[in-house]
Amino acid sequence: MSGFAAFEAKMEAAGLSQAAIKAFEYSYASLLSGDSGMMSEASIENVADLTYLEGRPGSIRESIKADASLLQKTVVLKLNGGLGTSMGLDKVKSLLNIKGSDNFLDMTAKQIIEMRKKYNSNVRFILMNSFSTSADTLDYLQKYPEIVSDIDLELLQNKVPKIDVKTMQPAEWKINPSKEWCPPGHGDLYPSLLGSGKLDKLLAQGYKYMFVSNSDNLGATLDLELLTHFAQLDTSFMMECCERTENDKKGGHLAKRVSDGHLVLRESAQCDPADEAKFQNIAKHRYFNTNNLWIRLDKLAEELHRQGGLIKLPMIRNSKTVDPKDGDSPAVFQLETAMGAAIECFDNATAVCVPRTRFAPVKKCDDLLLLRSDAYVVTDDYRLVLAPERNGNATVMGLDGKKFKLVQQLEASLRGNVPSLINCNRLKITGDVGFAPDKTVLSGTYRDQTIDLTSQPGLGKLKASVVSTAPIEGQKPGTSGLRKKTKAFMAEHYLNNFVQSTFDALPSKDLHGGTLVVSGDGRYFNKEAIQTIIKMAVASGVDRVWVGQNGLLSTPAVSAVIREREGGAVAFGAFILTASHNPGGIDEDFGIKYNCENGGPAPEKLTEEIFNNTKVIASYKIASDFPNVDVSRVGATCVKSDDGSRTVVVEVFDAAEDHVDLLKTIFDFKAIKDLIARDDFSFVYDCMSGVQGPYAHRVFVDELGAPESSLLNAVSKEDFGGHHADPNLTYAHELTHIMGVDAKGSAIHGQAHKVPAFGAACDGDADRNMILGSRFFVTPSDSLASLRPTRT
Repeated sequence: MSGFAAFEAKMEAAGLSQAAIKAFEYSYASLLSGDSGMMSEASIENVADLTYLEGRPGSIRESIKADASLLQKTVVLKLNGGLGTSMGLDKVKSLLNIKGSDNFLDMTAKQIIEMRKKYNSNVRFILMNSFSTSADTLDYLQKYPEIVSDIDLELLQNKVPKIDVKTMQPAEWKINPSKEWCPPGHGDLYPSLLGSGKLDKLLAQGYKYMFVSNSDNLGATLDLELLTHFAQLDTSFMMECCERTENDKKGGHLAKRVSDGHLVLRESAQCDPADEAKFQNIAKHRYFNTNNLWIRLDKLAEELHRQGGLIKLPMIRNSKTVDPKDGDSPAVFQLETAMGAAIECFDNATAVCVPRTRFAPVKKCDDLLLLRSDAYVVTDDYRLVLAPERNGNATVMGLDGKKFKLVQQLEASLRGNVPSLINCNRLKITGDVGFAPDKTVLSGTYRDQTIDLTSQPGLGKLKASVVSTAPIEGQKPGTSGLRKKTKAFMAEHYLNNFVQSTFDALPSKDLHGGTLVVSGDGRYFNKEAIQTIIKMAVASGVDRVWVGQNGLLSTPAVSAVIREREGGAVAFGAFILTASHNPGGIDEDFGIKYNCENGGPAPEKLTEEIFNNTKVIASYKIASDFPNVDVSRVGATCVKSDDGSRTVVVEVFDAAEDHVDLLKTIFDFKAIKDLIARDDFSFVYDCMSGVQGPYAHRVFVDELGAPESSLLNAVSKEDFGGHHADPNLTYAHELTHIMGVDAKGSAIHGQAHKVPAFGAACDGDADRNMILGSRFFVTPSDSLASLRPTRT
């Protein structure tokens, strides 16, 4: 296959409509043509003036008599395909609480129900869901039988293939084929209406007008006077715009194309750097798109027919990796379109200027905090509008973009409280700021404090302190982590700096409310380091910490715990305190490494970011009053904030039990037990006083019935018994003597004791091993080969 054929075949196999395929083919052709989508200042004119909905002489509200009969011909469609990933969400964005216990879907449903009651008209309502939002949305709306009983409530958004940057063909990701697809943007409204047959059905049922808006814009309701104005214009397409302010100057604007006089939208990505000053001139380019659109369905059908089944929207190209969470996965292009761009496709499209009350979207945590506060109120018809006391002026918000990018960060800061912003004109927050209950926030700048300037009394033992520090040279981790002398780690700030630098390199959505694994190989300073990391994790928003009993977890077990352990949550990663086979003790070595959510070591990209953070770190956070956890006892330690807004659980678990359960799913324990019970078989296993001791005892002695004498050095010691816990012929000399092998691997004869049939040893953190037979040494390269032929 060549050209577009592979895409067409892939989309047809997925059951996508010809309308969806044609729309994607047009975008793909634009990509191949090298179309940059740039729109020069010389190619456009400013839009001098628009008709205003209100606030001016001759406005729509002054000149229009609303016609309620039009409601019978009108459809309200809400775009509901987003997951809110930019705000750290992995669920339907419209399920995010916005006022009290009501979320966007609640408010939208109540708006529709109230309008139907007010006008005694069954206003038609449609949700445009994506494959990611459909099930959760429809399930949630069961609480509104008046809504879910609607015929054809849902319009399902299409999906389109990702494009391999190297081949310009459909991207492949066999690990997870769902990653090969992406949403096509809300410009998919038009092919979805056509390809699903819903457009034809609506027209056949007598519907003529459609009002479209985003589900996160609760100011966008069906306005009867706007509907009447649109109907009287007898135009195909009408866009609601707002006047640009200083805060909007970097966003897109409305313009008129010189070549044909059509209205167009110019986004910042379409502006040449030489035109940037004019692009940001809000006196010249006065209006921006709210994404509230009015569409004549009959004229849309005519345009689709005229253009051969598609609306030719400008292509938007996004560069990503096929798996967004794996920066090393293949590079791809994701193509999408915007529905508002259709304004340039209709000869008689128009726009109208509306007040900001019709534009209250939630794109950032700044918006969410403001709408949740008392600066916005809910009207009797469930619209979200500025409180009268604000006199039409919203608080200018400026939350720290790093500390408050994600909803989880905001929730951790709010601690269940909603601050009063009714008297706040401008709010700027930088650093770690908390919000105490029932406090009115005044205009100002707040840094690293609670908003009421108290010392976070409500957090109690969960209160985070900020400790000043400075970079410490040489904290560069590799794939095996950071290894230094134990005394270096025990020095002031050393461990703290590295842990904070790691936390700062991780996605905040993982940390806040997340689950972290912390354990090690039992070497000197292991238990003290665990307590420090727990307290720092609490300060960074982690709500659950898993620790192996006595602070012990082998490196392979840590990987399994991250991936497999359920425990009421899923771990986002782990700190492993180990220096592998290096000797332990106060005068010896210590180490720390971070393993990711897949159980594997941190990739180079992450370790590099951690290292860069260590070179600029100025402070770290720690919950100093959090109690030390007794890691010798299995069980959970629960610590609540004084105000009840947060609970942290540190769970000490029997790591050996979990590990045995996992091994039983891999190996035939009965067959191994039968082998061990044979008179002609014996073995010795050397744990080298490292972390493997508890596991070996539980597996071989408790489960398989082997005598305790078959285990050597099976008690974990902080200094590994004063030895080098490296499983080789030099350091495992006790084992080699028993197995009849010398330091060179040669056989020793004439020994008084009976030589076992099999021997093995592992290193300090149990991720390296040595295998021995009776009077012979199996090299590492041969160990797997010797096992393979006997595999049954």
